[in-house]
Amino acid sequence: MSRDGAGPALAAAVLDQMAEAVVAVDAEGRVLVANPALFRLLGVDPDSARGRRYPEILRHAGAVELLGAVLAGGRPLAREVRLFAPEELIFDAHAAPLAEKGRPAGAVLVLHDITRMRRLEQMRRDFVANVSHELRTPLASIKGFTETLLAGAVKDRENRVGFLRTIEEQADRLTQLVDDLLDLSAIESGHRPPRLAPTDLEAALEEAAAAFARAAAERGVRLERRPSEGLPPALADRDQLRQVLANLLDNAIKYTEPGGRVELSAERWESGLRVSVQDTGVGIPEAGLPRVFERFYRADKARSREAGGTGLGLAIVKHLVEAQGGAVSVESRRPGGSTFRFTLPAAAA
Repeated sequence: MSRDGAGPALAAAVLDQMAEAVVAVDAEGRVLVANPALFRLLGVDPDSARGRRYPEILRHAGAVELLGAVLAGGRPLAREVRLFAPEELIFDAHAAPLAEKGRPAGAVLVLHDITRMRRLEQMRRDFVANVSHELRTPLASIKGFTETLLAGAVKDRENRVGFLRTIEEQADRLTQLVDDLLDLSAIESGHRPPRLAPTDLEAALEEAAAAFARAAAERGVRLERRPSEGLPPALADRDQLRQVLANLLDNAIKYTEPGGRVELSAERWESGLRVSVQDTGVGIPEAGLPRVFERFYRADKARSREAGGTGLGLAIVKHLVEAQGGAVSVESRRPGGSTFRFTLPAAAA
């Protein structure tokens, strides 16, 4: 094959393999060529695209305006555009004029998907804002009570012990928040990979129930264990499993009114095992169910802070369970209580 013949074939091959969506149009705005990535993005039939005007193919105002501006002005342009195909996608769009023998011959548009990058940036901004908000409340309380003591209340024997206890409680809350943040960071970054080994799930549940028996009794909540016989060992990290159970039981007890009940159980599920933590507590609004495992999400913000939560416990649960090859879910009615479930693989026989 000659060098001249290889050029168009090579260019077509490169265009076909590009992850970016590309479309080239002539000076009249008719499609000359477009790559498979564009067709996948817009759901356009490749055979019917050639020769059609670009607004019929692109069908998104931002991309159409950008390509039209380059055709009219004859100079390269770049901007961020948002397409809905069907969900919102964000693209770094670059358009440049095409010339043939020094005369305008059309334009080419390249769309580079930056949706994930923008969402990660937004998540980072939200995370910083949430952490700042969570830190501000206990810090303001510590500062306020400290200033009160320094202003003379330290001589008030009747109230100073109460002030100091409040300072201690808020310092404990800060410590818990920092510990949870460090935990979550280590889990997400892969610095705490699970050490999977055959684990007696029934024994782990018994241990967790015993550890929270006192907290449940002090709250006036009945903590029940529903045993299951003949369960195979789970393939799990015992320490991480202990942390998952602790977070779920702590939440269930805190959000169950005195006189209510929390039940802990396990069962065979598909090819593995499933653990359930069911309570008769306040429940979660239906709109909040898809978000309960997000960092800092609280269905009831005022009640959560009163209960002393950091808003990170369920996010930690999700990451730990998924790292062990399982999945988490929640069902809830308001009122009526909630049931949190997670699965784990069974250890090989």
